[in-house]
Amino acid sequence: MIMATLPSISDYTTSIQTEALVKAPQLKGGHPELYNDRVVKYSGGFCVVFPYEVSGKKFAVRCWHASVSKAEERTKIIAEYLSRVKLPYFVGFDYVDDGIATKDGLQPIVVMDWVNAKPIKIYIKDHLYESNKLKNLADAFLKMVKDLHKNKISHGDLQHGNIMVKDDGSLVLVDYDSMYVPQLAGWSDDISGLEGYQHPARWDNKELTPKADYFSELVIYSSIKALEKAPALWNDLKMEDTDTMLFNSEDIKSGGTTNIFGVLESLPDCKDLSITIKKFLSCQTIGELLPLEDVLVDPIDDLRAQWQDNGYQAKPAYSHSDVESIAKQWGNR
Repeated sequence: MIMATLPSISDYTTSIQTEALVKAPQLKGGHPELYNDRVVKYSGGFCVVFPYEVSGKKFAVRCWHASVSKAEERTKIIAEYLSRVKLPYFVGFDYVDDGIATKDGLQPIVVMDWVNAKPIKIYIKDHLYESNKLKNLADAFLKMVKDLHKNKISHGDLQHGNIMVKDDGSLVLVDYDSMYVPQLAGWSDDISGLEGYQHPARWDNKELTPKADYFSELVIYSSIKALEKAPALWNDLKMEDTDTMLFNSEDIKSGGTTNIFGVLESLPDCKDLSITIKKFLSCQTIGELLPLEDVLVDPIDDLRAQWQDNGYQAKPAYSHSDVESIAKQWGNR
């Protein structure tokens, strides 16, 4: 199904305030969240999200205001796969075909469990001068993307608004419209994400791919590590007011020649990250990119791993008595 003529954000905002127009059974008897008597909403390029309360339980109600090809079928395939792999990074959700009535007729919605967490940039701001928290955040992010790769999942739109951090530092992803799971191989790649997070070749990519996150995950990981080492970058780059993290769209378009790459290379443990981003930017397609865990392999650790199982048994270290015995032998020569 291609949703051609869709209501506007204003239309949805009007409808969701009238209980009789909200048709999803999960939302019966509920109401949208208000702030200063105005409906709270979070708008994106394809959806608007309304926090919605029902008998003390909170949901996120996602309504499409721009077309996504075969949205219903995609959503059902993604929901089935995520329920099977049971990773902790996703929330429960239901696709409701006739979820809300608008002036343009009944419209589908997605009802998602609400995430009690902060967007990653707010979490970073709150812990900007706690390097251990940012180190743990980078480690948690690396573990998450490795788990996604093992299960052949790409989120497709990894950016600060779609990565939430709980109080315990664990991560949750939201917004699954651009997600790849194996059953969606060959489907069209309709949502390309935000500039500043995406490889230039992403704009020409035609089909969903498990490699869609490889560039954005490197950018996000590098941003966290840079702020861990140099928290002053937050204010220097006015990150609170941007729609990016360490790199903006001009940095990406430059191929690695803007000042921020030099700054990254001057920071402890960050030089290789900058070099790798520049190598990625020289690639012509996202199919040439590598996952984060592969580009972070320490060459020494890699050599150890290669030799670890080759059958060689290291001799035990010499004891003190061994040393004395050898010394006596050489002393009698």
